[in-house]
Amino acid sequence: MDRGTTAGGARPVALGAAARETLVAAFRSAGWTVDLQDRVGDRADEQAGGSQGADLSVRRGDLVYAVELKTTADGRGDRIVPLWSQAYLEAQRHAGVRARPLAVVAAPRISDRAAAQLLEFAARNAPDAPVGVLDLQGLRRFRGSALEGLNAEAQGAAAWPSEVAPPAMKPENLFSDLNQWMLKVLLAPELPESMLRAPRDRYRNATALADAAQVSVMSAYRFVQQLGRDGYLHESAPTLLVVRREELFRRWQAWSMVKRVQEIPMRFRFRSDAQAALRRLLSQHESCLGLFAAASALGVGHVDGVPPHVYVPRLDRDRLAAWEHVMPAAPGETPDFILRQAPSPQSVFRGRVMANACPTSDLLQVWLDVASHPARGAEQADWIRQRHLGAMLSGGDAHA
Repeated sequence: MDRGTTAGGARPVALGAAARETLVAAFRSAGWTVDLQDRVGDRADEQAGGSQGADLSVRRGDLVYAVELKTTADGRGDRIVPLWSQAYLEAQRHAGVRARPLAVVAAPRISDRAAAQLLEFAARNAPDAPVGVLDLQGLRRFRGSALEGLNAEAQGAAAWPSEVAPPAMKPENLFSDLNQWMLKVLLAPELPESMLRAPRDRYRNATALADAAQVSVMSAYRFVQQLGRDGYLHESAPTLLVVRREELFRRWQAWSMVKRVQEIPMRFRFRSDAQAALRRLLSQHESCLGLFAAASALGVGHVDGVPPHVYVPRLDRDRLAAWEHVMPAAPGETPDFILRQAPSPQSVFRGRVMANACPTSDLLQVWLDVASHPARGAEQADWIRQRHLGAMLSGGDAHA
């Protein structure tokens, strides 16, 4: 099956573009450099109607992948397995000596079972081959050197163009992972850079917002449309201006408070300076401080005595195995820190800042996350709101 084609023939170009933008955004948010212009591989066979080289190349340090992406409208295992095999053969041809081959297959929706079937097939038949599978609902399964940081769970409704979407698609979630990130980008000019890492500009439309936030135009368009429909955008301002912020923030916090928490109390295997040991761990893994520890690092702490929370993109056995010199705390044992899966990994890790030499959740994320914590979380959230978010909350009122 050619790149960008779909089984069933439903809008192949739109589906291919959505998958490619999703893949690019995933790599960029994980810290990879993505080359969209200078494709890896020879172009000599392009004029003869053959392959055009790898779809894109990605780089992190000295590690380079030549990425071949294939899409299909049908995400069943018996569809994606042969498609991946074809993609891997093409990726091998394009990689040459400068890069490693990475084959990725995508579909509007792929079940955990189908994704596992593909990973098992690759492990059995090409054990050294990097492999990737993703869908447009947020599921990502990657295996290979430095690729595990791309992994994510499905978030909800598919982020693909309306012209190829199912007719009965459910309403979009205003506070999906990427939507929270884009909301932070819109509000970033009103926060110090030390409190939120995000571009700081004003945006005339969804296209400009997408470019700044490094998301697909479709994702930004849907987000802007929903903000407007719900009455949170100024109707005549020259740029995207968020209004009715008090109500918007109440909804945002309420949505965050009902999210299921996945966490594991941890302790260090050897007694030492726990704070120094935690700093070393944070410097070695894709992680950041969260909740009360993040508030303290940002200089907005109000509650003491709670073990530090550390966010990771995904909480699983493989990730835990990579954390040396730590182990889950026994029942009743006081933990040295609590390892927690980020509730919205894109928003958490794109917005994190460096505070006291530690990667730290941004101010808005801290305000969201502490609110539901039983140990004086509401008190800490109110402290942040009153002393540090007051000007932002009233910032759109004069224009509403």
